[in-house]
Amino acid sequence: MKAKKGVIIVLIIALASCLISMVGTSLMQGNWGKTEVSTYTGTLSDLAGMISKNTEANGKVVDITFTQDANYNFSFMVLKPNNATAENPAPAIICCHGGSNSREMQMSGYIELARRGFVVITIDASGHGRSDYAIGALTHDSYGMEAAAEYAMSLDYVDNSKIGVTGHSMGNSACVNTILALNTEGSNNHIAAWLEGSGTNAAFSMTSDSAKDLIWGISCGKYDEFDTVYTSAYTFMTSDIAKTFIKIDYPDFSEDAVIQGDWYTAKGDIGQIDKGTAIDATQAITIYNPSITHPMFHFSTTGSAITIDFFYNAFGVPNGANYMASTNQVWWIMVCFELLGLLGFFALLFPVATLLLQTPLFAKLKRTDRVLTELPSIKSWKEWMPLTVTLLALVAFAFFTYYKSYPYGSSYAFDNTIYAAGGVPNGIAYWTLICGLFAIAMICINYGLRKLLHIKDHAPQGNPFAPAALDSVSHFFRILLYVFTTVAIMYIPVYIAYYVFNADFRICSFVVALPQYKELPLFLVKYLPLWAVFYVPNAILNANTRFKEIPEWVTTVICSVANSLALIVFLFIQYGMLYSKGHLWQPNAGMAGIVAFAIIPCLAFAAFSARFIYKKTGSAWAAGLMNALIMCLVACTLAQCATDVIFPF
Repeated sequence: MKAKKGVIIVLIIALASCLISMVGTSLMQGNWGKTEVSTYTGTLSDLAGMISKNTEANGKVVDITFTQDANYNFSFMVLKPNNATAENPAPAIICCHGGSNSREMQMSGYIELARRGFVVITIDASGHGRSDYAIGALTHDSYGMEAAAEYAMSLDYVDNSKIGVTGHSMGNSACVNTILALNTEGSNNHIAAWLEGSGTNAAFSMTSDSAKDLIWGISCGKYDEFDTVYTSAYTFMTSDIAKTFIKIDYPDFSEDAVIQGDWYTAKGDIGQIDKGTAIDATQAITIYNPSITHPMFHFSTTGSAITIDFFYNAFGVPNGANYMASTNQVWWIMVCFELLGLLGFFALLFPVATLLLQTPLFAKLKRTDRVLTELPSIKSWKEWMPLTVTLLALVAFAFFTYYKSYPYGSSYAFDNTIYAAGGVPNGIAYWTLICGLFAIAMICINYGLRKLLHIKDHAPQGNPFAPAALDSVSHFFRILLYVFTTVAIMYIPVYIAYYVFNADFRICSFVVALPQYKELPLFLVKYLPLWAVFYVPNAILNANTRFKEIPEWVTTVICSVANSLALIVFLFIQYGMLYSKGHLWQPNAGMAGIVAFAIIPCLAFAAFSARFIYKKTGSAWAAGLMNALIMCLVACTLAQCATDVIFPF
């Protein structure tokens, strides 16, 4: 009874954490009742109908330039502050996130802009979140931003002369393609301002024609993992690339360096504009070179301040709103709420897995005798030496293969018509697969080494794969049902968070979000086996790393460190070089470094969850598959998915 009471307490705490996270996130997005939050998920045909209805009712003229398709869904969230009314229309900013993410990624920007009186639309880019992959091609490769911009123009509380766009990384391609589609001769639609946040490649598409009557800014982080490779970000302000961008608006520019934060027009350098004051020009450019990395543009007070100050300079203080200094930021509070939900989600595994084993259906999976077999002694060098060799080999292999296999996997390993079109799940999957195969080899090598060391004393060596022994085929399928049931229950709060509170659980790019049901076959049939190849052998190693003299929590910590140490060392070297020398240790592994920040906590957690499930069930299959399913969904849910092609192999 005491143990059961403890499980219930953990369950309540985990659920309470998720609920507080949902409510807090919702309140932050709505600026505590001062901003109306609504969402749209529907076809482009339906959206076009809404635009036509709005323009007719509001007396506006908005051209519908996207394809009015009735088959695919496009999704976005609208934040309307109280000051934005038909009598006092406000500027509107459309935001687009980076690759393998969703609209919530831009929270630091859209929360701060909305609380300052700007109308904000943050989109799920095509193939991400709730937007179908086909939406991109149907909106002139703008990932859907073109359609969202025209919807904003149709609203009576939006000032059509003050439409801005901003993006992060991939989202900048959405911005520039929207500008190229709308800012054309004779068009009734016009993008007046664009802030390119992190990742300057999109700016190379700009010409003097596309920059006409456009106020635009470039933020090139000094330590940007990609721009340090592509645009010499560390010395960007003195580079020919930065000067070329300035010359688009100011052809006579001839200085040795671009001055950070200064505005340049056809008349020249007009200096910096007072914060909160609109520039007295319809065409101008400014460049920022902050000391931040690529993800920090949407996850730092520095990046948020640049966004706030830029749109204040582009449009001024919105009608009915008061100026608010860019140093006054609250988005980090929402991060705290979402992190609480993230912790609550993973904590749910322990009580849910335990309580399910009390049911008649899964009671037969409870701890078996094989868990109770006599443990070896760590005092013998014949035990700790093979263990040390095994762990060091696993860490070394994971380290040296990560920065090589991740770029390969994300670019080449999987055909985009077969697996997800995004590189993140493919890169992780490829590295996971080869590490899993190596782990199987090391289990065998460890066993052989121990046999060799004990050849004279004839000490029996147990089967290293015993933790994965199955009683029958039905035993395996019961394990599968147990695993899927546990994870399905864990995702109930995620479901509620999305559909009731417009929220998910995240910190930066480490996200637990609700997968689209039509993508589940892609994840489960094609990706889950790749994760299982890693996490099942990992659970076997975990189960075998137990000794008489060492408490369970200590050996579990050892496994947790061993799981994550390779990537910790990689990040230390990669970013140590970046900050000290201005360039990456492995230039081709920029995205691998960013993704590693999310993989490390997953690997560290996997050691604890695997040990817990194994001790409950005596099965490395249950322990490994539980981790595999959770981590697969976490890695793949926000990937860019080509959902038209799922089953063909």
